[in-house]
Amino acid sequence: MKTLIRIAIPALMTLSSLALAQEENQGPPPALVEVDDVITEMVSEQIWVPGTVMSRSDSNIASEVGGRIEWMADVGELVQKGQVLARLDDELLQLQLEQNIADIAKWESRVALLERKQERVGKMAQLNNSSRDELDEIISELEVARQEIQQSRINKRQTEYRLAQTNVKAPFDAMVVERIQTPGEYTSVGADMLRVVDTQNIEASIRAPLSASPFITRGQEVLVKNRISEKSETIRTIVPVGNSGSRMMEIRVALKPGDFPIGSAVRVALPHSDAHEAITVKRDALVLRQAGTFVFIIDDENKAHQVPVRTGVGMGERVEVFGDIRNDDNVVVRGAERLRAGQTVRYQETTEIARN
Repeated sequence: MKTLIRIAIPALMTLSSLALAQEENQGPPPALVEVDDVITEMVSEQIWVPGTVMSRSDSNIASEVGGRIEWMADVGELVQKGQVLARLDDELLQLQLEQNIADIAKWESRVALLERKQERVGKMAQLNNSSRDELDEIISELEVARQEIQQSRINKRQTEYRLAQTNVKAPFDAMVVERIQTPGEYTSVGADMLRVVDTQNIEASIRAPLSASPFITRGQEVLVKNRISEKSETIRTIVPVGNSGSRMMEIRVALKPGDFPIGSAVRVALPHSDAHEAITVKRDALVLRQAGTFVFIIDDENKAHQVPVRTGVGMGERVEVFGDIRNDDNVVVRGAERLRAGQTVRYQETTEIARN
């Protein structure tokens, strides 16, 4: 038994030595990494300014006539332009319309009578059987009656218009977000009844320093973000007018529906210098150490090379870098912390598909 032990120990030592020697010859195993391209693009210095998301159409809806509210759209309901938002009691206006129709009929009858009378008196005046003054009086009464008909018809159109206004309609496609009054209440002319908001046409209102004015234009894309998401959006309009106190101007950035909730706070990245061409990498490619900042470039043999860099202007998830790095180089953006110079790498499945 002792002889077997003496033989086994040297054998184990030999196997261990062979494994260590093999590991030294082969080096560390390939590291799993994700890579991204180095690109050349136009960059500029940026400033982040606060803004508020708002709808381009946010209205309090009132009625042009007074009356008791019979029905009203509910909060959260989506309505289209021209759709009824509220309906008022129209009984008094219906009675007034009937009165207008009766007035028109009365004066039409009066005109018909005076026209017949004018015809008879006119014939008699030609035969000198009546005075000229009597004819002139009839003509005057006829003209007054015709004017009364015209006024009655105008009154009828006004009543019809007011009747139509008892159905309060949406001025644009919107959502009902607040009931200021409720069914059963009496509303007066011009009193706010509901608040509706267009949730499809939204934008961010931003206050920016006037010093940024030379570097921004309409239609320019800028980054907009909150705590949850970051989106590339377009400047809709610029109001380059400030005041002596704030030195700030207003900028409106068009947003896509659903990207940011109305009323929320956002931050917008605005250029604050002239644009210049630069080599950029993703921020995740930067490896920060006590000795400095560097990136790992992968060559055609899938080996990592450590390259010192200096950083410049940052734009969103990318940053300008200076160093021995060229356009279209492949840099490691995930897994660089575990890499060593000269180490072989292998790619994640998504990266391999992209490279092929």
